[in-house]
Amino acid sequence: MPLFRRDLLRFLEAGTVGLFLIQGVRFLYATLYAHASSADLVDRVPNPDALIDVPGVVEVATVQHDLLALGLLALPLLAIVISRWRISLSITVILVALGRSMALQTPDLEVPATALVVGAGLLYLALVIIRRHTFFPIMLLVGLTAEQVIRALDNTVDHTWQSDYTLRFADRVDVEMGLLIAVVSVLLILLTLLLWFVERQTARLETQQAAEQEAAAAANTYRPHRDSRRTRPGSERGVLSLWGGLALGGILFLELTLLSLPNVVAHWSGVDYTGLVPWLLAATALPLVPEVREIARRFAGMFDGAWRGWLWMLLLGLLLVVGQRYEGIPAGIALVLVQFLAGLTLWWLVQVGTPRRNPTGLMVLAGVFSFGVLALGDYFTYDYAYVRDLSEPYQNVSDVLRSFRDMGLGLALIAALLACIPMILSRRRIPWRGGKTVHTLLALVLVLGVSFAGAVIAGDATVRRPLNPDCLRAATYNIHGGYSQFFNSNLEDVAQIIELNGADIVLLQEIETGRLASFGVDQVMWLARRLDMESAFFPQNEKLQGLAVLSRIPIVDTEALLLPSDGNQAAVMHVTLDVDTLANDPDNATLGDLHVYNAWLGFRVSERDGQPVTEGDQDQNRQHDAMLNWIAARNVPDWNNRLLIGGTFNYIPDSPLYQRLRMNELDNPGIKDPFAGLRAETANTVYLVDGTAARYDYLWVYQLPFSGVLIDISPEAANASDHRPAIVAISRREGITCEP
Repeated sequence: MPLFRRDLLRFLEAGTVGLFLIQGVRFLYATLYAHASSADLVDRVPNPDALIDVPGVVEVATVQHDLLALGLLALPLLAIVISRWRISLSITVILVALGRSMALQTPDLEVPATALVVGAGLLYLALVIIRRHTFFPIMLLVGLTAEQVIRALDNTVDHTWQSDYTLRFADRVDVEMGLLIAVVSVLLILLTLLLWFVERQTARLETQQAAEQEAAAAANTYRPHRDSRRTRPGSERGVLSLWGGLALGGILFLELTLLSLPNVVAHWSGVDYTGLVPWLLAATALPLVPEVREIARRFAGMFDGAWRGWLWMLLLGLLLVVGQRYEGIPAGIALVLVQFLAGLTLWWLVQVGTPRRNPTGLMVLAGVFSFGVLALGDYFTYDYAYVRDLSEPYQNVSDVLRSFRDMGLGLALIAALLACIPMILSRRRIPWRGGKTVHTLLALVLVLGVSFAGAVIAGDATVRRPLNPDCLRAATYNIHGGYSQFFNSNLEDVAQIIELNGADIVLLQEIETGRLASFGVDQVMWLARRLDMESAFFPQNEKLQGLAVLSRIPIVDTEALLLPSDGNQAAVMHVTLDVDTLANDPDNATLGDLHVYNAWLGFRVSERDGQPVTEGDQDQNRQHDAMLNWIAARNVPDWNNRLLIGGTFNYIPDSPLYQRLRMNELDNPGIKDPFAGLRAETANTVYLVDGTAARYDYLWVYQLPFSGVLIDISPEAANASDHRPAIVAISRREGITCEP
């Protein structure tokens, strides 16, 4: 078979395994996070019988088995033994394919099967580095590109892990994802067996030709030097050093937490997601073009080898800072360039030579270690406030973990430094090389194709306006990061609950837009597009976790305020809605705007760092005062606006803070709690694992007549979050009567 066709088969095989590897790492991390969090809660439930048939419940023993399954991540060590086996790559691909299919077919084997996908994928990566080192960057870049396309198909959600998800082809045939992944896995197995057979036949021909050449040389009394035979073309092997392994972990961290997620790049830079998708896809795939690498080689050759790597590292760091610290098109361009440069950096990780012992398998594990440490740090940049005090001699560990607050950019810079170390150390060689014109043309077609596909499938959001703008329903809903009380992934359930309750304005708390622990999903955008609503988001932590407002009413303006917080960061956001343009009302000119305030306040704590916390030092008190002053400053002295104030306040109605708000410390007598007339037991909005319930979520109205209230305590709502949505039916203005 011609070399071009054989390389095409290798390209398809490596790209598919790369896709499964990237998907597997993301899914495995988030699933382990959910299982560990669930087991921690299950251990606190006083009555285990109450957990029967509750979605997401995971026992401690299950987590222990999950951790044992992580031993499969050590599979790259087998590369030390089997790298010289011609069939080793095919065996590894078969393991990847079987694991990917089993993860969907057998729910009980979800984590072990995914661990097999990741472990075997890493083994394949190690073998590719050793035997086909030119395909190592291709494997990762094609995998990252394909994952971006898959996520763009449904607004950042990867449905390939949902066995019962149905795809419709040609508007006629419905295929479940479990069957589709099984078919793809079978095709991958057939592809790798075909490639093994082709390479085996090619090797036989090459051996025969070499024997004939040696025979001819012997006849001419020519004896080739032993070293020349040892280093003939094809005998060199790729080697991953320790620094190369650590750099691999750094690049994977950058990709999985930021660069390969257009939604995260959009939130970092403040650029529209739809416009960003095709450019980020192009930046991911562009290093695959041989002529682009040739241009990069000539550009890098202009700099002294001693400084080349340092300049590359400084450039990456500068672009990351610009992308995170600034907003708008310049910040978006900076992060797109980081993605392009990170892709090119992959070629520097592998060295080429003829080592007596090849440590690549072990060094891949070093990459797993560096990625794991960075990912652990990423977790604590969000959950720093929930770190428990440890007993001696580990009492200082708690302080170290809490110090990861606001360290998102710092971790990205550390990962960029790790990624550039091989380039810094390699002063004489430049690994970028061009290729044949036909390869360049085909690669350019691929880049243009995926970019065009991204532009088409990313799409624009549509908005369905309310049927009757005079009568609206407003809701506040804490969605617990897209998880149920026991961490069952439930975003579709949340959407259905909002839809069934007919909410036109929804205040959302604890919502995420691309965090590694929530599968990289932009929950704000997904819910808004799923429900045909406009959206506004304000981050509390690392631009990816915070508050959101969904609305069928046009959103005019958005602003927000971070509240003083020693513990978990609290915030309040303000959204102005233009409700009157939807109604043909001659009195519109006399009405004030409709202002929505959505807040999340911190918890009351009895002690901090082992010391009692006085009433005056409570975060919640300071946050409440700051929020009220902020609202008052935007409405005094006339108070002619219509207000909707809601969110998760994390205090009960008996709290002095509730009484202060109800007694109108805003110097205005009209703010009302529509739920005040409900019995305490029917007004509860949060249900804790110890069996207690409380009212933590509120909706207050001002100059908005209300005709009915509802706390959704349906089984569907109980299985969607640890909070229940609170809904109030409101009229657009005085004098309009609406049904409850």
